[in-house]
Amino acid sequence: MALVASVLARTLLLLLLLCGATAAVKDIKSVYDDLTDYGLPIGLLPDSVINYSLSADGKFTVELEEPCYAKFQEQVYYNKKIEGELVAGAILNLNGIQAKQLFLWLPVTGIHVDPESPAYIYFEVGALSKKLSIALFDAPPTCHKSTSSESTRVTDFFDSTVKVLLGEMNHPRKALQ
Repeated sequence: MALVASVLARTLLLLLLLCGATAAVKDIKSVYDDLTDYGLPIGLLPDSVINYSLSADGKFTVELEEPCYAKFQEQVYYNKKIEGELVAGAILNLNGIQAKQLFLWLPVTGIHVDPESPAYIYFEVGALSKKLSIALFDAPPTCHKSTSSESTRVTDFFDSTVKVLLGEMNHPRKALQ
């Protein structure tokens, strides 16, 4: 009888611990919840967030599984650690995100939604600002270890075309045939 009571007590204790752990998990807000609460779209950060903290003054830190790339209208690079400050409709003092403009990777220092035109979101790169449709950021992008396969295919095509042209230039008879 004592053995049965002991097993029942352990089972009950285990159930209580599991229920408590489940309740605690439900109380934790995600970075995507907080982005929404601050009036920002959830697609600003990739789907590979593994850790997130937000202080009372709005400063946050996001940790990703690994550094990665995503594609919107331009290539975007995310460091493993991203930091910034959440305020209503904006992220200030942003560190850890870069955008490719032409051939340069430039740091994104801030992001904000224009309250007069909420269909657009602005990315601050130094003294410049880039306006994009907020619809591009409806869902967290999937991160990749390297730049997109589409841009790689374009680069491969370009490289092979140049090689063919150079090969034909070195062999003028082939070019004439």
